[in-house]
Amino acid sequence: MIKSDLLKYIGLILGFSVLVNGYAQDLTSIHSIRGHVFLDKNKNGIVDKNERGLKNILISNGVDIVKTDSKGAYQIPLKKGQSLFPILPSNYKIAGRKSRYILNANYYYFHPDSTVNTNNPFNFLVHNKASSDKFRVGAIGDVQIDNEDELAYASKSIASELANAKDIDFNIFLGDLVNDKIKLLTPVKEMLENIPIPSWTLPGNHDRDFDKEYAMNHAFNTHFGADTYSFNYGKVHFIVLNNVFATGKRTYEGRITADQLQFIKNDLSHVDKKTTIVINQHIPMYGTRNREDFFQLLEGYENVLILSGHTHVVSRHIFKNGAIHEIGAGATCGTWWRGEKNSDGIPDALMQCGSPRGYFIIDFDQNNYSFKYKAVGIDESKQMRLTLDSNDIIANIFGGSDSTLVQYQINNGEWQMMKKTRKADPYVSSLVQNNKVKIYPTEGNTAIPLRERNSSHIWTAKKPNTNSQLPYTLRIKAYDKFGFSVEEQFVLFQ
Repeated sequence: MIKSDLLKYIGLILGFSVLVNGYAQDLTSIHSIRGHVFLDKNKNGIVDKNERGLKNILISNGVDIVKTDSKGAYQIPLKKGQSLFPILPSNYKIAGRKSRYILNANYYYFHPDSTVNTNNPFNFLVHNKASSDKFRVGAIGDVQIDNEDELAYASKSIASELANAKDIDFNIFLGDLVNDKIKLLTPVKEMLENIPIPSWTLPGNHDRDFDKEYAMNHAFNTHFGADTYSFNYGKVHFIVLNNVFATGKRTYEGRITADQLQFIKNDLSHVDKKTTIVINQHIPMYGTRNREDFFQLLEGYENVLILSGHTHVVSRHIFKNGAIHEIGAGATCGTWWRGEKNSDGIPDALMQCGSPRGYFIIDFDQNNYSFKYKAVGIDESKQMRLTLDSNDIIANIFGGSDSTLVQYQINNGEWQMMKKTRKADPYVSSLVQNNKVKIYPTEGNTAIPLRERNSSHIWTAKKPNTNSQLPYTLRIKAYDKFGFSVEEQFVLFQ
């Protein structure tokens, strides 16, 4: 235990402020915070005399949850380092106190070094919102911007695409907005503000401030308000978690803290068991050490979807006999913005699994959902990559999983099953080989650090002998019980 850790431990036991790295930290004092939730009918950003408080609105500090009274008033304990936010019903949305489009940026964050003025009320203004049980969400994995060049890549590709996606109701950014360059959080936030669609954000392991061991999430929360919270949309309840648990200055593991588990327990006490629950976090649940503690809190909920990032590959995982389904969304930076540039001057950055850099689109209809992969800059009908070698048909189904069935059809013949196969995507293999023989990178490009590793979503079948010198049609369809269903047609000549 280093000296600063010892001081922090003594402070926790005795309940006083300690000096760490030149900062006075009050580690245990609890402040009583009060305020109101008002309906801002005319949307002028102030509370007018005729505007009423809203009763029975949930308010949380990330652990405790209280309800507003008949006049919209609340009072809640709060410690420095916590955030303060409402958990609004689906027919309300938070007013843009600090951000028009990044919704959690409008929450209050209390930095450990700040002074909490308990005489000031902490009010939330909300607007009426038309609530639909049908809506579309973009699940956006690691943008992971390291420098100004990559900021330009992201702005021109994923940000521009989302800015023109008129059919998406909101986006969830699943962490690693930057690549350890905390100062870039400011321009990245401005980039997100230029996407005219509501967004929610959460931090990844590369969004932490390593210079502040006692408050690694300070920079993220200063920009984005909160890293653990929940909200409702339609008939679906969303829980957002920062599950990056520091084990050292730069080391970490996937873990849900005791405070977060208590928050989830308190939060779910207000959510009907028949409700679809969507968990959003950076590190996948299969890589979260205490996931069984979390799963216990979800007992009785039979339709739980987890969205995660972190791995820079697309993957899916099933828990609790199918009651819990996880989508690993991949990365919109792909393999860290590396590789040969396309005609727009943006690196190809193919992911190790063979998926192009992209994200998932999820369509909700009441308590049900369906989903598909969306490669950035490519038509959404493109759901797979087809390779033909001398013996086999090889299909990389980007959104496929162990639960997915894949079939193929030649011309109008019978549908036949394809076999799930553990192998590298042939296109990945070709890039690896081109790197080895120095064909890549070409001048002005960077080498893409791919390896010969198996992809989790490859299917194969024996190549048919069509006995024809004419083009033929090959159809491939993939589907499973978790809401995934895609089909693509290829016209081939052999």
